Amino acid sequence: MQKKKILIFSDWFYPGYKAGGPIKSVTNLSLALQKKYDVYVFTSDTDINENIPYSSVISNTWSKPYINSNVQVYYCSKTNLNTNCIYKIICEVAPDSVYLNHMWSFWFVIQPLFVCYLRFRQIKIVLCPRGALFEGSMHYLNKYFKKRVLLLILKTLRIHKRIVFHSTTLNEKYTILKYFGEANIIIANNLPDFYQPKLHSITKFKGMLNMIFIARIVEIKNLKYILENLLLVKSTINFSIAGPIGDKNYWLSCLSIIDRMPPNIKVNYLGEVMPHEILTLLQNNHLYCLPTYNENFGHSIFESFVSGRPVLISDQTPWLNLNIKKAGWEIKLNSKDCLVPFIEEATEWDQIQFDIYCKGSWYIAHDFLNNPTIISDYNLLFN
Repeated sequence: MQKKKILIFSDWFYPGYKAGGPIKSVTNLSLALQKKYDVYVFTSDTDINENIPYSSVISNTWSKPYINSNVQVYYCSKTNLNTNCIYKIICEVAPDSVYLNHMWSFWFVIQPLFVCYLRFRQIKIVLCPRGALFEGSMHYLNKYFKKRVLLLILKTLRIHKRIVFHSTTLNEKYTILKYFGEANIIIANNLPDFYQPKLHSITKFKGMLNMIFIARIVEIKNLKYILENLLLVKSTINFSIAGPIGDKNYWLSCLSIIDRMPPNIKVNYLGEVMPHEILTLLQNNHLYCLPTYNENFGHSIFESFVSGRPVLISDQTPWLNLNIKKAGWEIKLNSKDCLVPFIEEATEWDQIQFDIYCKGSWYIAHDFLNNPTIISDYNLLFN
């Protein structure tokens, strides 16, 4: 029996990594679907905020970048990226379903959405907002008005009636319903990397803490808030920052705070890190901190659980009731010093207390990865 074809549109894809979670989500999705479907991916030939194409790919042609995989990827150059190219790709693949990753991308969501709506009525359109409709993302980069205009156009033209919305959480389903009313929504959780090492602890002394932030350095990830809180912490903290600088002006504002750190707080910027280095980095620290304004899934948070490391995060992620599970804390960012008491508490952990939180974190990832419905839910999207 001939497999159905799925054409995925995504701004970035493997071997890219600087865009973080969105790349992991769509990369893992393509690998999970390939057993049952013929999977094609249309993406850019450069990583986020880069002008030089990936050295390991050939632009503007189909290729198979994975070893032992049938996923075919078209790495489009910036000069070739236009509506005509998108139309030709859809004609060439002749997919049964088109999967649009995220919400606000002009070339990889809006353009293929309108091309399919106007020219390919037989193709099923699956759109995954990936948290883009949450309030934190709607207001990000001050583009709220433009986003509302696009949503109004989709509703006015009733384009949303042609769409099957892929929600990764129940909370996201409610957010989609808020904007689109009686939308067709199917819930299927994000797909992380399906690998978890054995639980490994490190030495923890009372009165000191190794804490780490791993994410793109942009406003929505809220690094500056961590630094402002660290100015108020009295304990001894070694704070490591890892990730590409996505907003230079924002990073400069972070550096101005780092310059004012008291002697008990040591801050070290590690620069960009490769994906295969992240688990080791997390395992070498006691606490992962990400007071983000919004995360649809939070792959770096999940990687901390995979590593068996507790987290200190905002309540704008799917990961809740962490203190009950002895895996860390999710907090409301309702004052300028919300993080301080939790950082101080983690600093005062002894080895026994730290190991309890490590175990609680590790089991969150373990239980998630062993959920039998994690992949089967995706069949509902494309059947």
